[in-house]
Amino acid sequence: MIRMYFIFVFSCFLLTAAGQGTSPDLAYYIEVARNYSPLLNDYRNQPQIEQVELQRLKALYTRSRIELNGDYLFVPVITKDGGQTSFRWNAQDAIDYYGYDLGESSGHLHAGATWTQPLLGHSSYKVAQELSGINIEITRNNIRIEENQLERLVTEQYLLCLLDQTQIAFADSIAAVLEHQQEIVRLFADKGLAKQSDLHLLAIEREANAELRLSSLQAYHTHLMDLNLLCGIDDTTDVALANIGLHLRLPLDRGSLFTEQYRLDSLNTAASLHSFNLQYKPRLDLFVNGGMQTGSFSQWYRHFGWSAGLTFTWTLFDGRQKRWKERQAELQQQSIRIYRDHAEYQRNMRLRQCLSELEKYDRREEALEKQLAEYECVLSDYAREITAGQVSVLDYITVLRNRIQTEKDCLLLRTNRQLVIATYNYWNH
Repeated sequence: MIRMYFIFVFSCFLLTAAGQGTSPDLAYYIEVARNYSPLLNDYRNQPQIEQVELQRLKALYTRSRIELNGDYLFVPVITKDGGQTSFRWNAQDAIDYYGYDLGESSGHLHAGATWTQPLLGHSSYKVAQELSGINIEITRNNIRIEENQLERLVTEQYLLCLLDQTQIAFADSIAAVLEHQQEIVRLFADKGLAKQSDLHLLAIEREANAELRLSSLQAYHTHLMDLNLLCGIDDTTDVALANIGLHLRLPLDRGSLFTEQYRLDSLNTAASLHSFNLQYKPRLDLFVNGGMQTGSFSQWYRHFGWSAGLTFTWTLFDGRQKRWKERQAELQQQSIRIYRDHAEYQRNMRLRQCLSELEKYDRREEALEKQLAEYECVLSDYAREITAGQVSVLDYITVLRNRIQTEKDCLLLRTNRQLVIATYNYWNH
């Protein structure tokens, strides 16, 4: 009878909420959380940032560059020409003086512009494209990992809310049963067939059940606010949540998210080494200079001109830095393989652990269902015997308390089972 009341009350609760359009489901909260997450929004911007950086590198490696440049050098000396000692801040010639040798260093003025065009920069740009593509793939994989993690957190919090919501409905069903029994006992007490103490016992149980319901309401509000905080929902109103039934995801036919990141890290290490080795390739630039260059400031306007040429550099030896960099990359690859194997081991262990726990939860749930069915039969018999005056209300309440505790254990077990399924689905990505 209690189970019938519980199912009826809980069904009415859900149907009423659904009819009012106030039953957001798990998919809604997951979607809102994904749109709200600052980390996910940051990850979504990273591909665009990479594309902008790639355009900058393209300009660096393949586009020409124009620079304004100039320098002004003056050479001060102290002269004794003509028998007079004087200071000349930029002497062009002197015979008896103290200062730099004017034959080797004299003042000059240069002002102009330089145009430079890299001729061998396309190979560097191709490596930059490779690195950018890998970074974008790493970011996309990070998005999938974070979405998976966020889905797990939201699901676990949602299940806690559902547990509180179910306990509220269960408390309502118990209240209906106690009220029904109290009415029956009151009728018998009025006829002198039952004791007033039995009525007081039922009243105490109703108060205890009301306290249990209030506690569940408080827990529901707290857990719902935590869910809203996680999803970025600015609302403190309690709403009824739609019930869910999680199922195990099928095994993957592709690589796991948790090992994919190590594959991408390996590719990134190899591409970084390739980028480092570019400095050992020849570099050839075409340049054109134009402007003014003079050492005689009196006729500076006659010394405008231009020059052109090629600059060539090729690193042949730098202390075996290339060899040490390759050794460093090799060690990094070894570390990545170790981390990848460890992650795959942990993932497989987690999956097997979840399946093992689910099997135990199924056996426990079957045993609790059997106990609940037996309690249902006992309570039905006690209800008839109370009517016939063959059993006391105290005995009925004792069995009812055990029945309530068993039902609470069953509700908690079902929630824990759903949490294990959520954990399995998290690791099965």
